[in-house]
Amino acid sequence: MSTPASSSGMSSLKAQDVLPALRQMMKNLEPNIRASGSMDAAEDLMLHLEERDPSFHRYEFVKLIRSNIEESLGPLMDEEIEKYARSGQAYDTGQDTVVQTMVAHLVNSPAYSNLTQQLMVETKSAVDNLTREFQEEQEAQQALESRVEGPGFRRAPSFGYLSQSSDNDSCGSSLNNSDFMFPNQKEFEQIGEKMDQRQPVETRIEAIEQLGRIPPTEVLSSDNWSQLKKGLMDALGDANEQLADKSLKLHARMFSSSQHSMNREVYTSLVEHLNMQFTYKGQKGDLKTGLDVTSPSACRLLRRFRLMNEFMCVVPSYWIRCPDKFLEEVIDSTLYLLHTHPTKALGGAEPLTPVHYLAMLDKKAGWFKKWMHGNYSRTVVLRMLKEKYRALIDNAVKKSLEFCESRKQPHSLLDEVTSALQRESISTDSQLPNGEGKRTTYAGPELEYIYFIHSLCMLGRMLLYSKGRAFFPIKVKDKEVKVTDLLVSFVQLLSLPNQSTRPYTGLDAASLVADVLKMIAGCEAALVECLCKDAVVSVLLEPVKARLMPTKGKKAAGEATLLHIADILSCLASSQTGRRMLLYGEAGNKAGKPNRNISSTAAHTIVEFATRALSSTLPSEESSPSYEVVGAYVFVCRQLYSTCEGLSVMHSYKLHACIAEAWRMASHEADIATTPLPAVEGDQTDSRRVLLWEESLIDNLLNFAATPKGLLLLQQTGHINECVDYMYARYAKKLQVSKHEKFGYGVMVTQVAATAPGMVALQSTGFIKALVNELWTQLECGRDDVRVIRPTPIPVDPIDRTAHKSFTAVLNLLSSFPAVYEALAEQKLQNAESYTFRDMPNDMGGLIERLILVDTPAKMHALFNYEQSHTFGLRVLSVMCSCLDTFLLLETQYKVQESLLGCQAENVKEESNELIIDALSVERNHVLVRTYLIGGPSERKLPPRVLLEDGRDPYPFPLFSSFPIPKSYPTTMAGRSAMKQDSELSRYLSQTKTAEKNQAWLDGCRKAFCKVLTSKPDLAKANEDWKELTVLVDMLEKVVQGQIKVQEETIFPKVDYKVMARDRRDVHGSDKGLKSQSLSAVQQLGVQLTIRYGTHLNLVKNSKDTKEQLSHLLKQVRFFLRQQQRNIDCQLRLLQGEYVGHDWFTSTLFLMMMGKSERCWNFLLKFSTLLSSGYLWMPRLHASAHLPVPLTVSGIHPVYYCSAHYVELILQAEVPAVASAFRMSGYTPSQICQHWLRQCFWNYLDWLEICHYLCTCIVLGVDYQVYTCVAILRHLTHDILQHTQNQDLQVFLKEQPIPGFRVGEHLEFMQQLEERYRQTVQPDMRNLAKP
Repeated sequence: MSTPASSSGMSSLKAQDVLPALRQMMKNLEPNIRASGSMDAAEDLMLHLEERDPSFHRYEFVKLIRSNIEESLGPLMDEEIEKYARSGQAYDTGQDTVVQTMVAHLVNSPAYSNLTQQLMVETKSAVDNLTREFQEEQEAQQALESRVEGPGFRRAPSFGYLSQSSDNDSCGSSLNNSDFMFPNQKEFEQIGEKMDQRQPVETRIEAIEQLGRIPPTEVLSSDNWSQLKKGLMDALGDANEQLADKSLKLHARMFSSSQHSMNREVYTSLVEHLNMQFTYKGQKGDLKTGLDVTSPSACRLLRRFRLMNEFMCVVPSYWIRCPDKFLEEVIDSTLYLLHTHPTKALGGAEPLTPVHYLAMLDKKAGWFKKWMHGNYSRTVVLRMLKEKYRALIDNAVKKSLEFCESRKQPHSLLDEVTSALQRESISTDSQLPNGEGKRTTYAGPELEYIYFIHSLCMLGRMLLYSKGRAFFPIKVKDKEVKVTDLLVSFVQLLSLPNQSTRPYTGLDAASLVADVLKMIAGCEAALVECLCKDAVVSVLLEPVKARLMPTKGKKAAGEATLLHIADILSCLASSQTGRRMLLYGEAGNKAGKPNRNISSTAAHTIVEFATRALSSTLPSEESSPSYEVVGAYVFVCRQLYSTCEGLSVMHSYKLHACIAEAWRMASHEADIATTPLPAVEGDQTDSRRVLLWEESLIDNLLNFAATPKGLLLLQQTGHINECVDYMYARYAKKLQVSKHEKFGYGVMVTQVAATAPGMVALQSTGFIKALVNELWTQLECGRDDVRVIRPTPIPVDPIDRTAHKSFTAVLNLLSSFPAVYEALAEQKLQNAESYTFRDMPNDMGGLIERLILVDTPAKMHALFNYEQSHTFGLRVLSVMCSCLDTFLLLETQYKVQESLLGCQAENVKEESNELIIDALSVERNHVLVRTYLIGGPSERKLPPRVLLEDGRDPYPFPLFSSFPIPKSYPTTMAGRSAMKQDSELSRYLSQTKTAEKNQAWLDGCRKAFCKVLTSKPDLAKANEDWKELTVLVDMLEKVVQGQIKVQEETIFPKVDYKVMARDRRDVHGSDKGLKSQSLSAVQQLGVQLTIRYGTHLNLVKNSKDTKEQLSHLLKQVRFFLRQQQRNIDCQLRLLQGEYVGHDWFTSTLFLMMMGKSERCWNFLLKFSTLLSSGYLWMPRLHASAHLPVPLTVSGIHPVYYCSAHYVELILQAEVPAVASAFRMSGYTPSQICQHWLRQCFWNYLDWLEICHYLCTCIVLGVDYQVYTCVAILRHLTHDILQHTQNQDLQVFLKEQPIPGFRVGEHLEFMQQLEERYRQTVQPDMRNLAKP
């Protein structure tokens, strides 16, 4: 063994290294040693420390020992190993014996002996140093405590008496004292006798110090605890400051015990002592003279209250783990103290109460907030307040009302009080230099204000809960105070003119009241009971009304007041209940019936103030409000108009035009502000203020796009492109819409993409390109920023989880035919001979080419994940083709079916030419059948997209590579009798003469139709000729003939087709001219689908004559409508020419009339004058001259901005769960309803229900179009909620039919909707000129 090695090891172990390492280990082990409870347990803990402490090897002391062992004994071990390796020695007993032998040599070596001796010496020296330091730290701690633990309340309540430094005070950790005590009962008796108040002060101090060296658990478990407790209470109240301070510190130390029984005893002892101070020892100050916190008595009392308050704030975190008795005793003793009210001396001033002292330490009643947070403690608190301490709440209400009354005085000094309390903090620390910024005295008004703050926060917290509101009404001065009365008094504090121009910092009455009201507004139940009252909202809006109609000689409210009111209104508007309160008032909110004619509600006041402030037309007596104030009220309006019901109430104010004009002015100012100019003081601040104002305005303008009608208003401002550009910038950063919105811009993007101008705006901003690139990256490239630690798993689902979000986003963008037409019309595909892996699509056309129409080897080889990517594209195609117009466009423009059939033909076995069944062939087969067959839930059968579990025949559906499709797919159809042939309706129609078709006849026809519709139809008898359709068609013809005589129904001028053609000398209008014309490719393919559907239903024959009749009818309609259209110079492709989709309404009537085109044409001529034609017949208002030019140019159909708008409005009120599901999914009801209505529910309802839908809307009123959509969504509630959870709501609604829906079964519900909403819906539907 080499000596140098061992000496170097010992030389590195020094006392200066051991001392800090040992101190660190003991500091970490102190909590475990405290919890051990006895010396034996502590010794056992240290002996088995390595086994029990997972951090054992992390201690610096352990690391120091290990490093010295390796340094001293490591070379010796290496030598031993080398020696045995060179000599080739072996041990018969095996490897364990070799290790034991080598360890024995090391332990017996001089190096090991020297190391252990050196370690013992240095460790003992370090322990001696630690022991000497304890006494020095005790003396330093006493000086520190005199500053920190005095009444200088500079810290937030953190239970400072229990901090880590508590081991250094005179009553600190007993483990740090050399004379640690475990006395017996006799010694406890001696300590108790020494603590008797008749003993000298020195003896009592000595006894308390002895008690401080005993573990708290030993003290509590002793038989003399009651005697010791009395001695401690006597010491707390003793005049000797040293004795009282020792007792208080001992109380603080005993709170550190982990036993709840000790905490309860100590706390109740402290509270009992404080109670005695107010009940038996006279007043502790009064409101007249105020309070001097530098006086010894006040200082000591505040320190006791501080200790109590810190425990009050800490105990809720663990009292649920304690027995119920612990909770009840702590709460009972506290409330007993707080409800104590010292007796007022005869003729004297009002005395200070315990609440005054507690409020000085905890102004906002943080303890009460924590006690009321959990139901476990809240129940006990409210029960005890109600049964025993109701006076505490009564007094809080009384003091609050008195304060509110004092604020009404014209020269109140309380503004100055507020300022003083905000600028300075409480402290009596004489050791701080000059005592700067510290309070020493508090005047009476200041103490009253602190009491008010505490009471306000307590009452506000109580009003959140039903049992807390049950305390009201409260009798104050022979008057019953209700919750509304109390809140009105609080709100009036906001309405008073500001007495000072200083900024508010949180302790002023207005800010505190605003915080309480916003807290109440955030709780739905409390909001209904407290704030949704006309009296409260009216008082709240008084300052705003004063700005609109100022009173001469009366000063208006300041900016801070208006901002507080706006914040409260914003919290109200963030919930449906509060929003309806602002829109309709208390009565309208309870009734649930929207009424736009109420012009005195809060919403009208708010929007009037906002519009007049934006247009600078407020009365000139006061200065114009700042951008911040105007922006706050515009934001409240935005929360209202971003909902359908809010916009319906507010749209007459033309707020969108005001915001747009203000934004144009702000944008001009911002351009000037950002132009480099010579530096002037304040320019930077003004420039930033203007830029923020401009951003706020464009953000508010964008939020009109949250609703269908709002999107139309946004488009009419001419700034939809700028708004979408702003939205894209925020959407890319994944920002929320606003501070009260839980979701991002997904819903708004979907709403914008439902219209042609919206799609144009999305394309121009680069949104579409970014989305397509992101999708392509996810499918083909993968993310570059993801670290690959294992191979990527092969996707199991058709749409991989990583691409699901992009899949949904693409479907939302391509959900509406007008948007699809703008994105794809006249756009040719590249169809290149080869593609590189770097070729990335940038638009929807490129996406279709690369992912959907993958019909060439070049396209296949250009995909890294061919099967996954192509499946993705086929799923997108399937959803797109659920819109019949979109399918017709894709088929006529890209020959989609031909491409898919070609791919199927190539996917065959070489030996048998049978089609191979794989994921892609099954997916293509599904799309081909879906696009070929037309029919409702019982009229067609679609093949599944997955293989069946049957191993013998996993896919029993035949694949095909050419049309027509196999006969196994179409279902066998036979006409069904919808009603008995001799029904009440048929009898009513047969008994009516032509001259009798007046309003009374129409009412009778409606009743007969409803009765037949709701009666159970006779479905047992099949009727291949659909004879019951004759009754429906007869009814429609007679109803239309009667409606054209009603002025309210006839809103379009009657046009004689033959006279129009002759007067205009247009040969194209003649039969010969029409025959020479040709339909568009879309219309021609639509004719084929219609004839195929009619043949399947046995309504018409699949003959050339039927096709020619329908084509001729469509040509007549096209010519007829073309004469009533405007020639529009517009960028929208949708408006450049005739109607671009197929006329599904005319096709439906053609089938209803069983191919009788002349009868159908005559019906359409009459029907074209009626209001219902504008909503049921989509081409009727395409580029129509009957609409104002701005509406026509917008390219947005009334079905979207009116019908779909009111679907969303009613859905939110009647089926809120469904409305919320749509919002969470990022999809909108307006999109799917526009989709259904555009194609007259083809592919979604069975033929009979489609006929019933049209008859219902024509006979009962066009507003039934809205009610039908709401009824369908209500019918699908369960499925909608389920698919929202599965995150495929869009796919479900567009691909799946509507099974089980019968118009007659839901007619009663629709009639209820008519009763509630017709006065709102029908006027807007009639007023096409002013949306």
